[in-house]
Amino acid sequence: MAKRRQPQSVDWLIKQIDSQLKKFGRDRHGLTLREKVVSLTKVHENFRDLGVSAVAESGIDDRNARERIRLYLIECVGTVIDSVELQVVSGIAEFARRIRELRIESGYQIASGASPDPGAGIELKPDQYLLVTAEPDPDVARRWHVANRIRRSGVGSRQRVLRFLMENAGKVVTTEELAYVAKDAKEFARRVRELRTEQGYLVATRFTGRPDLSVGQYVLQSTERVAEPHDRRIPDDVQKSVYTRDQNTCRICGWVRERWSVADPRILELHHLDQHQKGGANKAKNLAVICSKCHDEVHAGKHAKTVAKVREHLCRTSSL
Repeated sequence: MAKRRQPQSVDWLIKQIDSQLKKFGRDRHGLTLREKVVSLTKVHENFRDLGVSAVAESGIDDRNARERIRLYLIECVGTVIDSVELQVVSGIAEFARRIRELRIESGYQIASGASPDPGAGIELKPDQYLLVTAEPDPDVARRWHVANRIRRSGVGSRQRVLRFLMENAGKVVTTEELAYVAKDAKEFARRVRELRTEQGYLVATRFTGRPDLSVGQYVLQSTERVAEPHDRRIPDDVQKSVYTRDQNTCRICGWVRERWSVADPRILELHHLDQHQKGGANKAKNLAVICSKCHDEVHAGKHAKTVAKVREHLCRTSSL
C-alpha cells in the first residue's frame, strides 16, 4: 500500500491542481495514452488530498479515514449521504469497509441502499447511506456474534430471521443485521413481513405503532405467536393504502401510535373484517387498522358491533 502523503493546505492544493490541469490542457495532444493517464493520476491524488484538507478546515481533522467518516456521518445524522461524499471525506476508495467496521465494531446504525427496506421507512439508492442515530449501540457486538452463528446454520432464510429475532426478543435489531442473517439483502424484509402477517408473530416497527423506534429498526415483542399461522399475504401497496386510509388510527378505540409507551406497548395491525381463514380477501375494503389490544379482544369475541359498522362503512365507500 502506498504511503499516505503529508496533508497540504487547501490553497496550496488548489494551485497545484490548477497548474497541473493547465499543463495537461497544453500538452495532451502530444502525449501517448499512458502518458495522459499518468499525468492525470497526479491530478487525482491532489483532488483526493483536497477533499481531506477541505473537511479538515471545517473541523473534521483526523489522520484516520474511518474516524473522518464517523465524524462526518454524526455531523449529518438523519441525512441521506451519497457514497461519493464518503470518498471525498475519507480520501480512500474502500470506504465501504470502514462503514462495516463502524457498524460491527463500534455499534453505529448506518442504513444503506444495499439492504432496501421501504416497509421500515428506509428508501435509499444502492450507493446511499444514512446514520440513524448519533449514539452507538453497546449491544451490537453480541448481536453480530449471534448473527454470524445463525447465518451459518443449515435452515432457510425465514427461519434464520426468526431465530435471530427470538434470541433478541424485546430488543431493537436493525435492517442490516436482518439482511445479513437472511443472506439476502433484497428478501429479508419480505421474510420479516411473512413472520408478522402469515406466522402471527408480533414484530413491531415505527410504522406499526412503535414511534419510539427509528427507521430501519424492528422489535419482536413476544416469543409467543399472537395469531395462528395462515396465509396472510397482504400486498405491500394494499397494506400502505389501508394504514393511510385509516390515518394510522385504531378503528375500534381510536388509539394512535403517538400514544405508545413502555407501560402500554401496543402496536397497529391489519384485521380481516371477513376472516381470511374463511375466504376473506386481502383487499382494502376487507381490512381495517386496529391496535394489538383491540385485535386480541376482537378475536376473543368482543367489539362485534363496532366491527360490523366498520365493515358496512367500507363496503359503502370503498371501490377496491
